[in-house]
Amino acid sequence: MTEKHICLMGDSIFDNDAYVPGEPGVIEQLRRSIPATWSAFKVAVDGDCIEDIPNQLERVPTHITDIVVSIGGNDLMKFRHLLAQVAQGAKMQDLIAAPLADFEIAYGWMLDEVSARGLPISACTIYTSIPFTEPEMRDYAPSAIGAFNSLIQQLARTRNVPVIRLDLACTEEGDFSEMSPIEPSSQGGQKIVEAMLQALRED
Repeated sequence: MTEKHICLMGDSIFDNDAYVPGEPGVIEQLRRSIPATWSAFKVAVDGDCIEDIPNQLERVPTHITDIVVSIGGNDLMKFRHLLAQVAQGAKMQDLIAAPLADFEIAYGWMLDEVSARGLPISACTIYTSIPFTEPEMRDYAPSAIGAFNSLIQQLARTRNVPVIRLDLACTEEGDFSEMSPIEPSSQGGQKIVEAMLQALRED
C-alpha cells in the first residue's frame, strides 16, 4: 500500500479536541489508526468557514500526499434562523434557494483552490443526525443539510473529487459531543476516521 501523509483541513469536525476532554480528538484517532509509515497533520480550525480555507492552505506541510477537507457546517449555521420560518409554513426550497446558490459558488471555489495544490483531495459531506435541542432544528435541519450535501456531491463529482459521507458515518446520538451537539464525540470521531481511511485506501 502506498505510503500516505494526510492533512486534515476544515473546521471542528477535525479540530474537535476541545469537545472531547480526556479522550482523543480526530487527529489523534487518525494517527493511532494509520500504518506506522504514514503520518497525519491538521490545519483545520474550530469555527472556520469556507472563506478561511486559503489561510489553512498556507500551513499545509510540503511532505503531504493527501488532503481531506471537511468544511461548510459553520457556513450553514448562518442560515439556521430560516428554519423557524419553515415551522411557520414557509417552503423550505424557497428559503434555501439563495443560500444554496451562494454555497455552490463558494464551495466550488474552495475545491478549486485546494485542488490547485496538485494533491489528491477528498471532500466530506456534513452530517445530518445532529441532536439539536431546538425543535425546528431537529425537524427541519436534516432535510436542509441534505440539500447542501447533494450540492457538495455534485460539485465534487464534476471535479473527480472523492466524497466521504459523514452523514452516513455519524447517525447515532452518541456520535456527537455532549458539550456541543454539532461537534463529533470520540465515538463519532472514530467513525469519521474509519470512513476517511476507507476512502483513502480505495483511492
